[in-house]
Amino acid sequence: MKADPRNLLLIAYYFPPLGGSGSLRPMKLAKYLPAYNWHPIVLTVRNPDWYYALDPGLIDELPPSVVIKKCLMFKSSWVYRMLNPLRFSSVDKFIRRFILHPDEQIGWVPFAMASAKKLVREKNIKVIYSTSGPMSCHLIASHIKKKTGLPWVADFRDEWYEAPNLIMPTRFHRRMHFCMEKAVVENADKIITMAPIFEKLLSKHNGNQKKFETITAGFDPEDRTVEAAKGSGENFSKKFIISFTGLFYDSFRPQVFVDAILDLVANGKIPAENIRIRFVGANTPDEIRFSDKYGIFEFTGFVPRKRALKYLSESDALLLLLSKERGKDVIPSKTFEYMASGIPIIAIVPSNGKVAEMIATTQTGIVADFEDSEAIKNVLLNLYKAWDQNKLIRTNPKVQAIDQFNQKSLVKKFTNIINEMVK
Repeated sequence: MKADPRNLLLIAYYFPPLGGSGSLRPMKLAKYLPAYNWHPIVLTVRNPDWYYALDPGLIDELPPSVVIKKCLMFKSSWVYRMLNPLRFSSVDKFIRRFILHPDEQIGWVPFAMASAKKLVREKNIKVIYSTSGPMSCHLIASHIKKKTGLPWVADFRDEWYEAPNLIMPTRFHRRMHFCMEKAVVENADKIITMAPIFEKLLSKHNGNQKKFETITAGFDPEDRTVEAAKGSGENFSKKFIISFTGLFYDSFRPQVFVDAILDLVANGKIPAENIRIRFVGANTPDEIRFSDKYGIFEFTGFVPRKRALKYLSESDALLLLLSKERGKDVIPSKTFEYMASGIPIIAIVPSNGKVAEMIATTQTGIVADFEDSEAIKNVLLNLYKAWDQNKLIRTNPKVQAIDQFNQKSLVKKFTNIINEMVK
């Protein structure tokens, strides 16, 4: 007889109906945990601060058994209004830099702590799981861990103290973030990271390697409903479509890629009427220095995930971007969906980095170092010529190498960890 499911408290600020990549990690975990005899009790925010991505359709993926508890937060926008009623931009900047730490979601913490304690009492919780960003999720879990003694898994989707966009204006702020990160690492029973480099960064606080585990992002086989559209032999597009999905990194805009495309078109190597560059996500032309005088670029704005996946499936090649400023060992979460799509990847990334290694191992695309403009142009031109000859670019990906990143397998790996914690 199968034992009753055990309850896990899943603390995630970003959770559907909030969309974007930040919601996918906890949402996919909640989706597949019941298959491994774990019942997720999700604690998320009811009234988030302004956020660019709303995607209510993601809720439809969750089993009916998933419980979602939403609690209020004191919005950072309210803080700005109270402390700066005349809304001087310089005062807003001061508040953001010096007061709202560890992040602008700090106003969620007291309400979430109270809700979490109530859920622990009422739902017979066996394990606490928190995922960041925002980092304030870990502060909530740490408090509940201290009050209850329950085992706690802290999941880092990104770095914390070493994050390139982290605001630390004074020595006091640097020390505060360092100490908060250290407390989370030391108090959590298990630290999960989405890339080995994050594990390395966090291990400065604790040398016990058994405490750390890397579980990367992945792909969901149930998302792959239209992936073979280009490979079916029908309905070919009249244009060579290169798509990028998601957001540009603050430290790396696709300037080199855009310049390479414009140069190839200007020199007649790729006819403007034959190519379309599609940026799918909440990016704008203002973020790139260029003039679309050939009319080849398209910015869709934020779209729901199902539509984004459709755009992806209609592409002839997929653009992946990463610079050394972001970190050569960082792995963008879109990498795994790209690899599983069967569509060739144009990886403009550090040639000695983790992403380049994965692309080579899975045989899912071509790597051009982000600093080598001539190599980028050669990759683009060769792929265009292949498309122009056959209207189809065939790939021969290593399916077994890709399948290790199946979300079902990744969630199973996670449940193996928590099963050991609650024996």
